[in-house]
Amino acid sequence: MTTDFCPWANRFVYWLKEPVGWFVLGTVVSVIVGLYLAPIGWTLAASLASVIAVGMVWPAVAVRAVNCRVTSSSVQVHEGDRCELQLAVRNRLPLPVWGLAVEGFLDRKREQSDHAATPTVALAFVRAWAISNYRFSVQPVLRGRYPDGDAILTCSFPFGIWTAKRKMQDVASVTVWPKVFPIAGQTAMTGRRAAESGEGNRTGRTGDFIGVREYRHGDCLRQVNWVATARSGALVVTERSGPQCPSVEVTVDVAGSSNRDPLADRIRVAASVLANLHRSAVPLRVHLGQRCFHVRRGWEGWVQMMDALADVPPEGAGDPCYPNPSRQHASITIASDHRGDIAVCVADPSVNPRLMSGHSHRVIRRDHDLTSQLFAFWTEVRDANLVA
Repeated sequence: MTTDFCPWANRFVYWLKEPVGWFVLGTVVSVIVGLYLAPIGWTLAASLASVIAVGMVWPAVAVRAVNCRVTSSSVQVHEGDRCELQLAVRNRLPLPVWGLAVEGFLDRKREQSDHAATPTVALAFVRAWAISNYRFSVQPVLRGRYPDGDAILTCSFPFGIWTAKRKMQDVASVTVWPKVFPIAGQTAMTGRRAAESGEGNRTGRTGDFIGVREYRHGDCLRQVNWVATARSGALVVTERSGPQCPSVEVTVDVAGSSNRDPLADRIRVAASVLANLHRSAVPLRVHLGQRCFHVRRGWEGWVQMMDALADVPPEGAGDPCYPNPSRQHASITIASDHRGDIAVCVADPSVNPRLMSGHSHRVIRRDHDLTSQLFAFWTEVRDANLVA
């Protein structure tokens, strides 16, 4: 049942995939019966022809008699977050319209083309001579820019034997960013030595006093300002300056495979690590396949990173990359190991120059909870807090 024994004949029987094809075939058989066997064949042919006419004419009229506009409350959302959409439908007919549906708006292209498309939204009823507004929410599960292709207005009412389709013109675009998991603390591999070029001073644990701020998870207890804490009633830490921070090279393996899930998890891990480094004001140079860019500061840099990760095709791009830590500068490589788990190689030549290998490997299991694994990603910061 799963083997195509006659692929050369597919083009001759594709019309039977729609139910209307079987109705047409039944009409032809009824005409033959009416001509050569019994008059009842003409009655059956007339009935089937009437069903075909109504089942094809009404959907075609319905999709051409309405104008639809899709807008979104958010231009960018993360995977798994709710996205509020509004659909405005203007019906120019004096009759209500039933059975409209919008396909292809937040639906990534299927891995197998023979899978039926799932409508993004379906409407049971649209009033006559009126503009109807509908609000609904969706949860995109895969990064990307949507609509992925053409947003299609469809109708198969009343019999469902044939689906009329029309491309929608007024559709707002939505960018779905990869999911970002929280990471406690910040890396200690940068900011230990002055760099010839960089983004300037960043906050650190040593240096001149520059102010106080609220306690954040991952801060060392030695940084707590007990006088300010007693005055405010909440934990307050001392903010000190740090040395100029050299840039970090971040390489993400964006090569694809037959399964999209390993690449999707790699992108989520990369988004979480990049978000943590960006919040710590670490200058970043990111490599995504053939694409390479310097991350800007502030919100502009955040959008730059998330958009670049969202633009990675679901099926991947480029050849696989393998960890090749440098002894000259700090780098992070996010790739996959032979089991399909996520291997993160962190190279920090400034840790101990006497060591031949100044890098460490972390393996993030895809079959385990990513939230807990990434929360304790910077183990050296976590351990320092425990010692303090």
